[in-house]
Amino acid sequence: MENELKVVDIFIGTTLRGSAKGSGRVMYIMRTKRKNGSDYEAAPQIAEYDDTTESASVLYAIRDALQRLNYACTVVIHTECSNVAAAIQQHWPEKWRRDGWKSAKGNHVKNAILWEMLLQDVEEGGHILLVEGEKHEYAEWMRFNMPLKRALKDIFTEVPKS
Repeated sequence: MENELKVVDIFIGTTLRGSAKGSGRVMYIMRTKRKNGSDYEAAPQIAEYDDTTESASVLYAIRDALQRLNYACTVVIHTECSNVAAAIQQHWPEKWRRDGWKSAKGNHVKNAILWEMLLQDVEEGGHILLVEGEKHEYAEWMRFNMPLKRALKDIFTEVPKS
């Protein structure tokens, strides 16, 4: 089994929910197994976006994580974003690309540019992309920590001048 691809898990959380646009944060953690069987977990990565949706922020996080990989992997995305999870599970991005970024109903696909870039990252990296669209083991930790990081920054910017 020497030709088997290494598995990298990417756990994603966001402060945004649904399709409404807003400002929010997205966080991801990458984890893989070392040769000795222990877990290697990269430091959490956080980004903040304005005028975006839950799906777009999750796609940004996936792309950022994929660009950190130096070799072909089986990448397992863990996200509570049902839109992104369903699209990956059903192989919709590949179909949308073939159909000129139109949905089955003939509508323009939302986030088509992000989906196209994600497909390019997967293809160029030689990755296999899988998804688990449900609450994951880091979900509560992320919900707790994403607002705290923002609060710490705000505390220092709002110190009254004497």
